[in-house]
Amino acid sequence: MTEDRHPAPTVHPDAASSWSLLTDRIARESDPILRRNLDVVARHVVAEVAGDLEALKATLVADPRYSFWGGESPTRLRSMVEVEAFYENNMRVGKNRLSFDITRVLVDESTVITEGVFRHVVKGAFLLDRRLPDGGPLDPDLSYLTAYQALVVWPITPDGLIAGEEIYLGEPHQIQRAVAPGELPHLGSAR
Repeated sequence: MTEDRHPAPTVHPDAASSWSLLTDRIARESDPILRRNLDVVARHVVAEVAGDLEALKATLVADPRYSFWGGESPTRLRSMVEVEAFYENNMRVGKNRLSFDITRVLVDESTVITEGVFRHVVKGAFLLDRRLPDGGPLDPDLSYLTAYQALVVWPITPDGLIAGEEIYLGEPHQIQRAVAPGELPHLGSAR
């Protein structure tokens, strides 16, 4: 899962274990095209979680298209500039350091589909107008575990690059609880 010019980024083992269904599927896949498609998605996920924007961009076409459906509001990214800005913002707030507890992986010659629960640790300051599950207010200085169900459709080009992402959010980000300092070191801003 490496590109020749760029060493493979590394991620915390707890983060990597959350998408083990994807890596297990790669290990079992005998069709070279399907394996290639699964591999580019896995490299993309690792680069995102590691915060390696160059390695992430190496998995994408020159002009990727992203659509986010459901959740709080539909969003579309229509250029590499917009996609880079999206990932840079996620890296700034620590949202790229996530777990993606994958429960389903489907693959064919032109698409990979992953389904599961995304988990992030985010500072209360970035969770505007949100409340705790009991209705209480968020402290802007504390970090909170958030989770949401999602399905991601990854269109793959004939040359094995990701053309973008179609992300179907099953629900808005759910705030689960406050996170103590040092807890869940694989999620949120590097600490």
